[in-house]
Amino acid sequence: MAEVPLYEISRDPAGSPPRRFFFFDEELPEAAYGVRRVYGPVSKHPARLAGNPAGVNTATFAGSIVKLAGGGYRLYATSYLSAERTMEITAWESERGLDWKPVRMPGSQASRLGKNVVRIKGLKDRLLSYQPQVFQLGPKNWVMYAWNRFENNHLSYLRAVSADGLDWRADTATEPVFYHPSKFGLGEWVSGVPLREIKNLAITKAEALECMRLASNDSVYLYHHPETGCYDGYAVWLHPAIPDRRVEVDNASSVLRLIQRRWSRDGRHWSDPELVISPDERDPWDLQFYYLAVQWHRDWRIGSLGRYRVEDGQQTMDLELCFSRDGRKWERPMRAGFIPRPPESSGEIDTLMVYGPNTWLDEGKEWLCLYTGHPTRHNERVEKRTGLLGARFRKDRLAGLAADRAGGGFLSEPFILAGPELRVDAAVRGWLRAELCDAFGRKLPGFHLMDCRPLTGDREAHRLTWKKGNPGDHIYRALRLRFEFCDAEIYNFSDESDYGRRE
Repeated sequence: MAEVPLYEISRDPAGSPPRRFFFFDEELPEAAYGVRRVYGPVSKHPARLAGNPAGVNTATFAGSIVKLAGGGYRLYATSYLSAERTMEITAWESERGLDWKPVRMPGSQASRLGKNVVRIKGLKDRLLSYQPQVFQLGPKNWVMYAWNRFENNHLSYLRAVSADGLDWRADTATEPVFYHPSKFGLGEWVSGVPLREIKNLAITKAEALECMRLASNDSVYLYHHPETGCYDGYAVWLHPAIPDRRVEVDNASSVLRLIQRRWSRDGRHWSDPELVISPDERDPWDLQFYYLAVQWHRDWRIGSLGRYRVEDGQQTMDLELCFSRDGRKWERPMRAGFIPRPPESSGEIDTLMVYGPNTWLDEGKEWLCLYTGHPTRHNERVEKRTGLLGARFRKDRLAGLAADRAGGGFLSEPFILAGPELRVDAAVRGWLRAELCDAFGRKLPGFHLMDCRPLTGDREAHRLTWKKGNPGDHIYRALRLRFEFCDAEIYNFSDESDYGRRE
C-alpha cells in the first residue's frame, strides 16, 4: 500500500511552519567550543490512584491517556497481581492528571483488581489483557489495541471497539494485528533458528512468514493522525543475541531489543517493519531499547525511549529523550535518562525503573508525564510495589546547550528571518551575546558580538538587541546567529512572529 507522505502526518496542526529553532541534532553546531548538551529542568510530583486495591500494581507503561471532550482525562492502565500472573486493563479518570479515581465499568463484577476492570466481549478463552492503546476517533467511535493471552498460551495483539470507551467488544476483524514471537513456536526464530529448521510448527510456513512479518514483542505504542486518518506505531523488534552483547542474567538473554516502526492506513493492515533505533558505537556495550513513546511538538516528534541497561548489577530502565522530523531518523543527543532517578538507598518508588505512558498531558507551557516508577531490577524475582509519579517540564526546554564559567560559543544553522525581532530562550547566570551573520557565517555590519547588548537572567523570550543594527532590516533573508555565552543554558531561539502567534 502507498504510504501517505510523513510531512502530511507530522506537520504543524496550525498549517504554518513553527518558528522555534531547537538544538536536537546529535552533532554539536558548527564552530562549537566550550559547550555541552543538557536536558531541561524536571520537577517530580506524586500521583494517586484512589481505591486501588491493596497488593495490586497499576502501571501507565504502554497505557493510554485520552483527553475527554467534557474536560479531564481517562487513563487506561494495566493492573496486575504479580504472584498470580494476573493482568487486566483498568480505567481511571482525573481532572488534572495527578489524582485518579476508578471508573465503574458496565456490568462490573467483583475482582481483586477492582471494579474498574475493562472487559472485552467476544474473546473466548482469554486469560489476561494488558498494555492498551486507546483512541477516541469520534463521539461514539473508540478503538483499543491490547495484548491478550489465551488458554492455548498464544499471545496476540487484538483490536476492540466501543461507543463510549467503557463497553468494549472484539472487532469484527478478529485476526491479530501483531503476533508475539512465542506464538506457534516462533520464539525459536527470534533466537536465531532458521524457519526451515523449526520442528513441530503448528502452522504452514507461509502462515509462519506472515506471523514473522507482523512479529512484535510487547511494549507497543500506536498513534492515530486525525488529519490523514492514518496510524503509525513503534514496538520492540527482537534480534538474536550476538556474543559481545549477550547478557546471561537478563530474562531474555537469547535476544536483543531494538525499536521498529510500522504504518497503517486503516489500523488493521500494517506495513512491513523497519528498524529505526538500534544501539551503536556511542552506546554502552549492553544497552538495549525497551519501548518508544512519541509526543508531537511543533514540527518535531519527541520520543520517550526506554533505555535499558542489561548487565548484571544494573538491569535498570531510564526514559531517554530522542527527536525526529519524520519518525524514521531519530536524533539522540543526550544518550542518558531525562527523568532523574533517585539513589537506590533513598527508598523512593522510581529508583531503578522509569516507564513512560503513550502521551504527555498538555498543561499550557508545560508537559506532565505520568510515568510508572519501579524499585525492582528487571531480572529480580521478588516483585516490589510500583507507583505513579508526574514529571513536569517546560515544553520548549527539553534539551539545550550549556557553557560553564569558562565560556563557550557556536554558530547556528541557517534560517530565514520571518519577524522583526530575535528572541532567545535561555537561563543566563553569567552573560550571553550574539552576532548576526549571513547564511555563510560572515558578520553583518552593525551586528558584531561587541555591538550586542549582553543578556542575563532566566527568560523564555530574551530579546537580542544591538547598539545600532536592527534585525528587522534583514527580514526574509537567510541568516545565522553566532552565540557566545558564559555560565548559561540556551534552549532555543526564534523570531518575534513565533511569540506573537503562539504564546
